[in-house]
Amino acid sequence: MEKLKKTIKNDLWVILLDAIAVNVSYFLALIIRFYVDNQFNPTVERFLLVFYRFAPYYTIACIAVFYLFRLYGGIWRYAGINDMNRIISASFVTCAIHVLGTILFFKRMPITYYVIGAVIQFVLISAIRFAYRLIRIEQKRMGRNLPAATIVGTGENGLYIKYLLDSGVAFRPACIVDVENKYVGSLIDGLPVYEIDQIENALSKYSVQCVFLAEENLDSELRDQIKKACEKNHIELRDYSSYFSFSGESDQFTGMQNVVKGPAEKDGKRNIPFSPPDIGELEIGEVVEAMRSGWITTGPRTKLLERRLAAYIETGKTDVDTESDITRWSNRVVCLNSGTAAEELNLKILGIREGDEVIVPAYSYTASASAAVHCGAKIIFVDILKDGDPVYHMPEMDYEKLEEAITEKTKAVILVDLGGIVCDYERVFEIVKRKKDLFHPMESDGTVLNDLSSRIQKALGRVAVVSDCAHGLGASRIINGEKKYTGAIADFTSFSFHAVKNFTTAEGGASSWLPIEGISNSEIYQTFQLLSLHGQNKDALAKTKIGAWEYDIIGPWYKCNMTDIMAAIGLRQLDRYLGLLDRRAQMMKKYDEVCNELGISHMIHHTSDMDSSNHLYLIRIPGIDTEQRNEIIEKMAEHGVMTNVHYKPMPMMTAYKNMGWDIKDFPNTYDYYHNLITIPFHTLLTDEDVEYVCEVLKEVITKARS
Repeated sequence: MEKLKKTIKNDLWVILLDAIAVNVSYFLALIIRFYVDNQFNPTVERFLLVFYRFAPYYTIACIAVFYLFRLYGGIWRYAGINDMNRIISASFVTCAIHVLGTILFFKRMPITYYVIGAVIQFVLISAIRFAYRLIRIEQKRMGRNLPAATIVGTGENGLYIKYLLDSGVAFRPACIVDVENKYVGSLIDGLPVYEIDQIENALSKYSVQCVFLAEENLDSELRDQIKKACEKNHIELRDYSSYFSFSGESDQFTGMQNVVKGPAEKDGKRNIPFSPPDIGELEIGEVVEAMRSGWITTGPRTKLLERRLAAYIETGKTDVDTESDITRWSNRVVCLNSGTAAEELNLKILGIREGDEVIVPAYSYTASASAAVHCGAKIIFVDILKDGDPVYHMPEMDYEKLEEAITEKTKAVILVDLGGIVCDYERVFEIVKRKKDLFHPMESDGTVLNDLSSRIQKALGRVAVVSDCAHGLGASRIINGEKKYTGAIADFTSFSFHAVKNFTTAEGGASSWLPIEGISNSEIYQTFQLLSLHGQNKDALAKTKIGAWEYDIIGPWYKCNMTDIMAAIGLRQLDRYLGLLDRRAQMMKKYDEVCNELGISHMIHHTSDMDSSNHLYLIRIPGIDTEQRNEIIEKMAEHGVMTNVHYKPMPMMTAYKNMGWDIKDFPNTYDYYHNLITIPFHTLLTDEDVEYVCEVLKEVITKARS
């Protein structure tokens, strides 16, 4: 009974529309059956009387049948084949009820009346449930807010691709290229067809952002022509021709569908993974070229990526010609094999060692703290602000408690730009400057690393401000009236390029730093190279020069360099990166609307003085405990929506509890965590996927509150 009441409450408007539809259907059937030669047959009055008397009973019977066949309680904007099957079954049953009811209790009606009424009812009931989905598909077909795509291939392969694009991926088909020139000048399913030699004109005319290669039998010359056209116009190329190698195999088509569309449907519901990497043919092609080049370890691609990242960090642009002024952009960023390695080497160069203290927010992932532990330092956890920053709602460190935590042993403060939201670095710099009298720089022992660290500490004259910017590549904040991008804000910054990050090299990371008075960037860069390559004073690239084989080991250090295969992914990711950030911002608006509607707290990623990198979408559901939070996560998963929690606070982890830390000492941190859920937020989500996540969130939260 409780379930029935909830169904009536949630689907009242659908029930009312159904009641109208079933009566309109058979009323129209009477009109169609008896309206002849512009006038009604007089016998219609007898049948109208039967219709009026039977209508209330039939309406109630239809609503009951529709309920039993589960035509209520669905998310109809995602209506599919299973829903249509239920509508068909329910229509047969109600048709039988109508026939038997009128014959047994009233009067037999004309056969044509029953047939026409049943057909109209089926159409109207289906329209009520499928109208929104059909409108959405038409909007996607018309290209609302979607970038244009070109399909290369005019046969069934090309039509498969077009069908998948029409189904709701993040592109709209704009035109088709016919490599055999059979259909040039005509239309295929409404799309204009161009010959291969016109491909650049077509790409320009429709502002194409992605080319889908569907033609399987394509010679290398034509393939190169298409590839060059895409590279010239900075357009992504996705090659799906190999998926058609075994024409007609259903599993082959399914595999292609999953690759093209990203999240697919499984067991009758959508399958929304939490955070798959967005890797396209551009990245794959560059990796192949790297492997063919002979350089698969650190080489020219890694050095190029370092320069391009340096330019991006300074300008916010990804198309800077760094090769016209290599000196300017060199020695400013070093690429490594992980973000954790980047943070640890930052601390090593800063001279963090045994006996030192490093302040870290209690709310973060372990990498923020473990890097300092690896250096021998003592971690000092600091609680976050109550409910996070009052503007951004990000779990930001309580800066008053940070200032209290600074002692004579403090050598660094690590700030975490969680989710891509930039911390208040200005305030932290003010704090460490106020406390500079407590700071005692280390003295040099004459070794290369120790000497550099000593000079850096003396040049800073205060606690170092270190940024754990694993989430934040491309984020920015107004600092002293000027827009600054992450990597050019803190003394030293570490980035992560892990597979789940906005910008990925599969694994990988990078370090950057602000210029330090009296110390050249090249000296800092060379020290990073030593630390990341066993202390060897020549990398593989440098040793290729004639007679340059000999090298020295300056220190017994680490092996954490980035390879050219990883850098190849990064170079092409950087080409697409601004578009990826824009797509995330677009999806975020929809999430914001739904969370505001539900009264759910969420982080604010964009204000007049800060732009996030839009990495994570964290929501906090008021009035629930951890058990209820976990139940919501399970219910979301039952609908095919995978979620996560960022993060379980470090003082709750065994490793840090063994160091003496207790979550009870960090009440704000625990309070922020206990009702937190991170929902899927990545660039393989289509508009339809985002809407589905929102609908599932609404449904699950509403039920949890009832």
